[in-house]
Amino acid sequence: MQTTRTVAHIEAATKAMVGVHTVNRALPVRHLKQISPFIFIDHMEPFEIKKGEKIMRIEPHPHAGFEVVTYLLDGKFFHRDSQGNEQVAEAGDINWMTSGKGIIHSEGPINEMAETGGTVSLIQTWINLPANKKFIDPSFRHYAGGNLPQVNTDTAELKVLIGSYGAFSSPITTHTPMYYYHIKMKAGQVFSYAVDAKHTAGIYVIDGSLKILNHTTDKGTVVEFNNDGDAVAVKSLTDVEFIAFGGEPINEPLVSYGPFVMNDFKEIQQAIHDYESGKMGVLEY
Repeated sequence: MQTTRTVAHIEAATKAMVGVHTVNRALPVRHLKQISPFIFIDHMEPFEIKKGEKIMRIEPHPHAGFEVVTYLLDGKFFHRDSQGNEQVAEAGDINWMTSGKGIIHSEGPINEMAETGGTVSLIQTWINLPANKKFIDPSFRHYAGGNLPQVNTDTAELKVLIGSYGAFSSPITTHTPMYYYHIKMKAGQVFSYAVDAKHTAGIYVIDGSLKILNHTTDKGTVVEFNNDGDAVAVKSLTDVEFIAFGGEPINEPLVSYGPFVMNDFKEIQQAIHDYESGKMGVLEY
């Protein structure tokens, strides 16, 4: 028999600026720094690009020590990096960049949207790398949404972005075990899913409201669960959309400085030096 996890913490996402775009930052927030191995979650809510409007991309910037996972909910979003990779993601797709020892990238809506107009929405997560993977070679992968398993249960629609759900497994490989689901439910439904008893578990509510035991969680809130069970159970108070995520915790020191996430400050200093000396490559805007 499964044991349902209890809630450890609930907190509202904060507002942050990424380039010219306002996002909901679900991790880190004031009282919750990570749900390991997930160390950063930004939700860019739908924003409209009007026909003829100038496209504003996020300028080239470095990353090192973790993986950048961009899941596009709507529109088209462009990626370019100092390894020579260029990729447009469409709704449902994932762009996966392993920064490792260092890479520079730029991203943003595609220029063609200025001709037609449209809407862009996405969730970007940063996934920590363990110490023995911090300085691997950087790389980039793209996954079309049609290749990510879609599961329809009696009470929920679930897309397996990372990991497995029952017999359905994502084609995405990871350096440590984890799961990442995109779930939609109609109002008044109950849904539960299994989690490894030793792994972390969290939820971010994209839209709508959930009841979790005696807690109500609304749009823009992040939930951390206690490690006291092997299942998460939710009830939809409205039509609701959320991401569920967690995995094997990386129980190592974590030091971050802007776009660099390492195990100690000496490694941060090395990443800064590598970037400033050109070892991460060059990328023009």
